[in-house]
Parts: sequence; structure tokens; C-alpha cells
Amino acid sequence: MQEIRIKVAKEKGTVILIENYHVVEKYDINSQENIDGNIYMGVVKNIIPGINAAFVDIGKNKNAFIHFDDLSEYNKEIKVNSKILVQVQKNPIGEKGAKLTTKIKLTGRYVVLMPTINFITTSRKISDEAKKEELKELVENNLQKKFGAIIRTSAEKASKEEIIEDIKRLEKRVELIKEKVNNKNSIPCLIKEENGIIQSIILGATEVTDIITNDKEINESLLTFLKEYKLDNKIKISYDEDVFDKYTIQKELDDIDKNKVWLKCGGYIVIDKTEALTAIDVNSGKCVGKYDSEETIFKVNEEATKEIAKQIRVRDISGIIIIDYINMKDDEHKEKILKVMQEESKKDRSKIQIEGFTRLNLLELTRKNIY
Repeated sequence: MQEIRIKVAKEKGTVILIENYHVVEKYDINSQENIDGNIYMGVVKNIIPGINAAFVDIGKNKNAFIHFDDLSEYNKEIKVNSKILVQVQKNPIGEKGAKLTTKIKLTGRYVVLMPTINFITTSRKISDEAKKEELKELVENNLQKKFGAIIRTSAEKASKEEIIEDIKRLEKRVELIKEKVNNKNSIPCLIKEENGIIQSIILGATEVTDIITNDKEINESLLTFLKEYKLDNKIKISYDEDVFDKYTIQKELDDIDKNKVWLKCGGYIVIDKTEALTAIDVNSGKCVGKYDSEETIFKVNEEATKEIAKQIRVRDISGIIIIDYINMKDDEHKEKILKVMQEESKKDRSKIQIEGFTRLNLLELTRKNIY
């Protein structure tokens, strides 16, 4: 059971994803400009061979930059003042301009279409090899030649008709982009605006049955979006003035802002974000085992692992994450903790790479933020 709940207050808003009556994802919507995923026709302003990058004017205050590795085969020979179709990979931060790529990706409900990359692959979360091959064959037979695609996890439970329809919808977007590019006289310019956070959650969280908001205008726009994807008969939209006044929503949202999280066993974790990485410390706290201290330590670490995976997801923590567990002497316990983390990470819509324990017994992993 999944719900999306949206609360708007003045110029700010909060979007949460509820799963089995608990908050599992939270995102803030504010007045700050978000251009991540947008597609622009830009103009190359500078080429800097020393850093293997070029600077591109996309019509913003600061020029964006593109690394040579992010150029598709069609754009390898770029020149100053040449026009270039680019997509924003990362929003501008501080003095840094936006990060760009020419490897365009258009995200659908079941497929991510890649018009400039000619290969088909599947989500790593699809583990059934026979199903992978079946989906690849289906997509290849219904996709334009020279187009590539990433088959999303949601495709595993979709019908053939739904997947094909998703492909055709995305191919139409490619044609619309080409038309806009050909008809634009003023460059640099915006060609396509990316879906907002709410729309992206709807496409990514495929078990959503309800969307509840405190804003009737948002409801109307989302209903139009649902009709476009033929989801209006699967997802119900409703209005509730006290949209967060249910389950334990408000308490869970308040806890997200705290760096100390208590565990049911009496232990706790401390989450500290730095510029370089996020450090998470596991502590035994009030937990005192009756018999085997090593077994008690393992139980605290095991519960902490499940909570850490949940907190990483709900806080949308990205980059390098280092976990300092209570010291385990038994290597078998460490292996069990790794398996628990691997299983819990499957619930996350984002990609998590678990590197394993370091020589200092710290668990290292990396995660890409969703938004």
C-alpha cells in the first residue's frame, strides 16, 4: 500500500511517500528553481582541454559545463559557438554552473528512452534472468532503431501492452523535441521541462493507489497527468485540508530533522552529514543483553542496519556513506549485516552500491539521490 501526500503552505510545499502507513520518502518543494532533467539548446562558449570539459550557455546566469565523457557519439567534435542539445544532470550549486550531458534520457513509467545511445539494458533490481531477456526482446522489437532504453523495475509487473504504449509515448516526445529544436530561432533556449517531483514519484513508485493534497489546483493538474499515462483509473486523487494529520506522519516528519534516532532495542544511531560524506554511528545505548554480549551487539547492529536503510531513503542521503557499527568480532555476523543491508536496500528506488567493510571495520556504501 502506497500513498502520496502533498501539503502546500504559501510558497513552500512538502511531498511524502507513505508505504504501509509509514513515511519512506520526503521531498521539499520551494520557490528555488530546479532545472535538473531539463533539456536545452545551448551554445558552446569555451572548450578547456586541460579539464576535459566545455562551458555551455543555456540561458542562465552562469554557464553550465559538460565533461567530454558526457558527450554522445554525435557530439564528439564540438566547437566554440556551435549549438548543442543538452540535458541537465545536476542543478547549479553555489558558484558552480549546472552539469550537462548530451546523452538525453526521457523517463517513462516502465522505460527510460535514450535517443542518442544504442543499447538496451534492464534495472539491476530485476533478478529473474528469463524475465530480463523477455523484456529486452519486447522493447527491442518495439523501439525505433538506433534508440536505446533502460527497462525500469516497474516493467517486471507490467503487461506487454502497457510497456509498448509507454515506449510509443516517449518516442512521440522525441519527435516533439526535434520539432522544437527546428523551430527555435532564439538560442540558447529551454526545449523541454522535466517532470516535477510529484510526477516523478508517480512514475517511479508503481504501487501508489491514492494521492491526497490540500490544494485543489494541484489535484486538477495531477488528474491531467494521470489521464496522459492512463492511470486515472488506478490512482485516486482526493482533497484533505489536514493532509498530514493521519497515522504517525507528523511525528515521523519531525524526527527526520533530528540527527539521533532511537531503536526499539534501546540502542540508537547518530547521523552526521559533512561536505565530503555522511557518517552514521551505531551505539548500544540502553540495550543490555542478558547473556551473550557478542549476540547482543549483533542484534543492535542488525536493527540499526534496517533503520539506517530507512533513514537513508527517507532523508534522500547521497554520496559516500560510512557506517561505524558496534565492533563485531565474528566475521559471520559481518556477513549477515551485509546481507541485511542488501535486502533493505532493495526497497530504495535509488541506486545503492555497497562496498563492504573496510580494514577499520567501517561499512562503506554510496547512493545517488533521487531529486
